[in-house]
Amino acid sequence: MSNISNVVGNIPLAKEAYTRLLGYGEGATADDFEMTIAEFPDLSFLVQTTQLPAMAREPIETYGPHGVQFVQAGRYKNAVEVPISIKEVIEGIAYEAIRSWVKEKKYLEVELALVSESGGSGVNVVLEDCWLELEGVDLSVEDSTLVKPTGTLHANWVGWDS
Repeated sequence: MSNISNVVGNIPLAKEAYTRLLGYGEGATADDFEMTIAEFPDLSFLVQTTQLPAMAREPIETYGPHGVQFVQAGRYKNAVEVPISIKEVIEGIAYEAIRSWVKEKKYLEVELALVSESGGSGVNVVLEDCWLELEGVDLSVEDSTLVKPTGTLHANWVGWDS
């Protein structure tokens, strides 16, 4: 005999939750995003992975009598670090471009937009005055992985359009 009592199935509740979930609309997937770099428009298709930048404010802690604590939202963090990975092609145009960004100390304007197959849009963020920090690129004759230079975009302003 089971030790769990008062258990009842509630299929109408599950159906209501399902209907509510469908009402939110089609979910955005990671491959619905497109990143473009204003100074290098031909490289947009080469961006393989990145992430939406964090939004935050610096916490400010205050202590009062009897050790009570209050944490309030402080200054807006306008500068962020965003990882990026770019697929290389045989012609080497991606690695040539990103090496020039670093060597020539270029500041970039990067846009990350939602471009859904179903035509939906919602997230659009522009990273301004970005500079790139490039990590080492792994090469190996023991596997057949793509050459994907990776690094960090250091953005000095994040402009959320929506």
